[in-house]
Amino acid sequence: MKNCASFSGVLFPGMMLRPDPTAPVSEVVFGLRELASIVKNLPARASARARASLFRLAPGLVPSLNYGRMSQPKTDRLPIGGEIKLIPLRRKFPEHLAAFNLIYLVSSALPPHAEEIVAAAKSRGAKLVWNQNGIAYPGCYGDFYPWFNRRMTNLRAQADYIFNQSEFSRASAERYLGPSSAPSEICLNPVDPGVFSPATVPLPPGPWQILSAGTSHALYRTKSALDTLRVLLSRGRPAHLTIAGEFRWKGAEAEVCKEMEGIRDQVTILPPFQQNEAPAIYRRAHVLLHTKFNDPCPTVPIEAMSCGVPVVGTHSGGMPELVPAGGGLLAPIPQSWTRDLAGAPNNLADAVERIMENHAPMSRAARDHAVRTFDVARWLARHDAVFHALLDS
Repeated sequence: MKNCASFSGVLFPGMMLRPDPTAPVSEVVFGLRELASIVKNLPARASARARASLFRLAPGLVPSLNYGRMSQPKTDRLPIGGEIKLIPLRRKFPEHLAAFNLIYLVSSALPPHAEEIVAAAKSRGAKLVWNQNGIAYPGCYGDFYPWFNRRMTNLRAQADYIFNQSEFSRASAERYLGPSSAPSEICLNPVDPGVFSPATVPLPPGPWQILSAGTSHALYRTKSALDTLRVLLSRGRPAHLTIAGEFRWKGAEAEVCKEMEGIRDQVTILPPFQQNEAPAIYRRAHVLLHTKFNDPCPTVPIEAMSCGVPVVGTHSGGMPELVPAGGGLLAPIPQSWTRDLAGAPNNLADAVERIMENHAPMSRAARDHAVRTFDVARWLARHDAVFHALLDS
């Protein structure tokens, strides 16, 4: 790993780690783009600094949290990714916009002017708690990855405590964001097992209901699920695939339709769903097929297991930390930072078949593991303890 004081490093404050090389032309192009963005946003940042200067430090030792915002957002957009992790925390620790003593940020859901809020609040004695999810790496972001990581790098360096969502989250942050001297721990994402619970009536044994859920940012993830379905169908298995979530890349609808040719009748596509709709979607599945590569600590497999749905995925990212041998199967896959890889369809189909041969015990094991490992009550209690310790110090 090296710290590069290159064209962009000279122009912009803060160093950008490049453990994987970037092309010189990318340094210039992305550097100029960021310079243009900085100039364009100078008035907005000045306004944000002025508003942040009005913040007050909440007195006492009772945790008063701000989540990096100056006002409540006016949007009906569905929460995704890191935003979902904040849902249970907001319920227990409502957001304070004017006076607070703790700032809580999730690396993958940074608000627009978090930097101004952190600077103003820390100058008054507030503490920053950082929740580390994933990072940008070349396989996903190409040569843009150092610029995408800049905000995370600078804010994480100011953290007073770090919750890493998995050991993979910690290791990848060390690689791409740099070392941190802040105290930290691994804190896997939570689920409410009372809400995400198994169906009261088991599904019929056939057809095999396979679910692929979550927001998808690249074709390979959906194609991998469709290719696995093709293998199962070619083996004479009575399989049906449901894809639930949002496709978030240009031309997604046309590309997915093309990949479905010949198997359209065995595929159902559901629109993006609300969090309260998720349990019913999981309960209609025998198996969750989670094909995202290098996923740090995905919520979807945790929620599925809590609903008694065994998980099939690849042995990458944080998945080995989440999925136990009895509650799911992970197909082997090469490790890479420079490419996003899809699991071999034959291997994923083999895993689905093995689970369906032992579905009842694996369903129970998945549920038991989720209740023991991911219960939101313990997750919140641990956060509460850290918040009080920070304030006591």
